Amino acid sequence: MQVEVLSPSRILAKVTASGLQVPGYLGQLGILPGHAPMITELGVGILRVDKADKSPPLHFFIAGGYLEISNDHAKVLVDVVEKPEEIDRARVEQARARAMGRLTDTKSDIIDLGRARKALQRADARLAFLENIANVKMR
Repeated sequence: MQVEVLSPSRILAKVTASGLQVPGYLGQLGILPGHAPMITELGVGILRVDKADKSPPLHFFIAGGYLEISNDHAKVLVDVVEKPEEIDRARVEQARARAMGRLTDTKSDIIDLGRARKALQRADARLAFLENIANVKMR
């Protein structure tokens, strides 16, 4: 199946794939060639594209977007997407600390708790992504 990974600012991948795994809004989805047509909302987590030529899979951190599948063609349209080498661990850890601080600040009633929870979720997912990629490379 053909897979395209697209963001508003760039094309990240156009490959022939044997499958992909995406974080759906309600949980992880596995997609194989011949999948029924569908459109679904994406969540936060790791996008993995297994290449048909058996070369190493592609990994991306994504946050939000849509997956469209039709005629053995998958388009992954993402709001936020990063390759492993584009993620600055120190910056992510600072963002996580800020989000935790906002969530535990009992003195302020100005904090948008929903926004702080989403920031914490993204930071945790980025850190998990970096750990996952490091473990894959060590094998």
